[in-house]
Amino acid sequence: MGLLSDPSISTQNKLVDSLAKHVRKVCSGFYVLGVVWLACLALPEFNHGTYLSENALSPGLVYPEIRIDSNRLATQLLEELQRERKEHKSTTPHAWIAAKFNEFGLETHTHNYTLRYPFGGGKEYHGKNIYGILRAPRIASTEGIVFTAPYRAPTSVHPDISPSVPLLLAFADFARRKNYWAKDLIFLVTEQEQLGMQAWLEAYHDGDRVMNVSKAYLLPGNLPARAGSLQAALNIEVQDLEIDYVDVKIEGLNGKLPNLDMFNLVQRIMAREGITSGYKQTLRKKRRSNPSVFEKNLRQMLSMLSTQSSGVPNGNHGLFHRYRIDALTIAAAKRQTHATLKGNAGSAAVPLLKAIEGIARSLNNLLERFHQSFFFYVIVNNDRYISIGDYMTALVALVACAFFKAYLTWSTLDFELQPAATAKASAETQSGSEPDTDVEDGLPYGSVLIYLTAVLLIGYLGNVLPLQQYFLEIPMGAAPLTTSVLSFLTLIGFILPFVVVLPAGGLELLHVGFLLIFGCSLIVVGLLNFALGFFVAVLTVPVVIALETSEKNWNGSMRNLTRLITLLLNPMVVVYVIVLCMSFYQFPELKLDKLLLRAATAAMDASAYGLIDCVIYGNWLYFVVSTVFLPLWILCWTLALSKRRDIADYSDYEESQRRKPKPQPQTKLKTN
Repeated sequence: MGLLSDPSISTQNKLVDSLAKHVRKVCSGFYVLGVVWLACLALPEFNHGTYLSENALSPGLVYPEIRIDSNRLATQLLEELQRERKEHKSTTPHAWIAAKFNEFGLETHTHNYTLRYPFGGGKEYHGKNIYGILRAPRIASTEGIVFTAPYRAPTSVHPDISPSVPLLLAFADFARRKNYWAKDLIFLVTEQEQLGMQAWLEAYHDGDRVMNVSKAYLLPGNLPARAGSLQAALNIEVQDLEIDYVDVKIEGLNGKLPNLDMFNLVQRIMAREGITSGYKQTLRKKRRSNPSVFEKNLRQMLSMLSTQSSGVPNGNHGLFHRYRIDALTIAAAKRQTHATLKGNAGSAAVPLLKAIEGIARSLNNLLERFHQSFFFYVIVNNDRYISIGDYMTALVALVACAFFKAYLTWSTLDFELQPAATAKASAETQSGSEPDTDVEDGLPYGSVLIYLTAVLLIGYLGNVLPLQQYFLEIPMGAAPLTTSVLSFLTLIGFILPFVVVLPAGGLELLHVGFLLIFGCSLIVVGLLNFALGFFVAVLTVPVVIALETSEKNWNGSMRNLTRLITLLLNPMVVVYVIVLCMSFYQFPELKLDKLLLRAATAAMDASAYGLIDCVIYGNWLYFVVSTVFLPLWILCWTLALSKRRDIADYSDYEESQRRKPKPQPQTKLKTN
């Protein structure tokens, strides 16, 4: 027994005591290390040059075969489509597109789908996609490649990309006359933006599955015909046949990305054809000052992370990623001048058609899915990237603050609470009442577990209540209804620490549990979407470092400041601030009152769109905010308030009982 009680091997040794005294300094060091680490990755010395890992992609880099006749066909088809658009102001010319697919010898089919809008009071919206299949002449239909172009009606608020369809048809006509295709080629024209793409993908992969029609919001229907297993997809968005540059879009649903080899392939083929292209490529403008390489790389890196963090795909390609299909979008911007890339105006579309041909021939030569290069990366330049092994260190350093503080808090927890807990037990014994067994053990595990369950239940309700039939019948729009539910649950979380006060030692135990849940949540979110996990860690870790449950380590000014920052870090407040900054950037001419009102309306719309994207597309940003971040905020707010039933009262009671004069025994008088 002497060995077990030896202070030299106890957790309360000098090292732990020393680290516990300087826990904020150590955690602050981890925080600075994580932020500086990510910033340093923008330096060329800390990132890597791009390269092709898959040698099978080389055939696309050979001499292309598309000629000027394909350009003439694209121009002719564009003129015909413009005439059709005059008769279809708000609809899609399905008959014309299907007729062209049939004319070019493709196996043409129509796909119908239905959307039951969750907040529409039973309203249904119908859509139709047109697709044609070019069967592989050299092999059975075991694999396929998708070439897609979204169609936008003239009444659409988005930029006009009607030339995408003629360009797709021109390439389909060229591909039909070649016999080297080893995979089925699917040419797809979708309507209603990403909704049509999502419906087609669900019908392609899950169309034969029996689904509960009463609970489904998107009814994808069935496809009349399918090709083989889809290996890759290319989405085409062209504003005009005469283009200025190509923006290569790669962000997909929930921050997923295509294989880096596919991005590198597109970049090399575009460079071969003399087309200016790149990730987030924009029109080149003359600047008064030339930023350094580090500054440009850092801006590019942060821009990509900000786009990924929302989890919203920036093109139809992003919906393929959930089915493990590598896809990206080539968005060609309209040329501002009449000069063309190569030759004269009669061959304006030839370079882009040659690029599409090269991409198709490279993908056609793949023997298996993309696997040799990275799926998790950050683009810092068109020819440089950061791999997951490099940037995850930054998130690990930030999350290490929570685990390190949790260990030190736990190591000193039992030692600090034992004297007070013993005092309470002794006081209850002297008063004649039964001692609380939960406190005799030192920590109220049951009370803290019940409190955690209640907090998690609040987050769960935020995810399911807006879609309950009772709430859907309320005559309110989607945005006010969703915002009202989230506001009500946030109010409950705000009041909860004032109503429920944990017993002695409960806050200390809750603090340890909060740190562990916080660290594990950020690690899981960061593995699924690094950008979201990193930004949340940068915002919240300083508050986690400042939180204390011991009065002696937390002065009044620091406590009040932490409470104020915790209130500002409420998920709804953070969303409003982000939308307010975006509104100020897009509408700088608005006055302050109108800007605040516009931001409030946009924030309400954002909450509704997040829920709709969650139930239709599978975007889990709303789910994470309501189920993970909201409960974490409630726990953080509870610790910031530090409402407790102080067990020092029991020590005072014991001290008063000890100082109280003991009654003298009465002596019996002897009687004669």
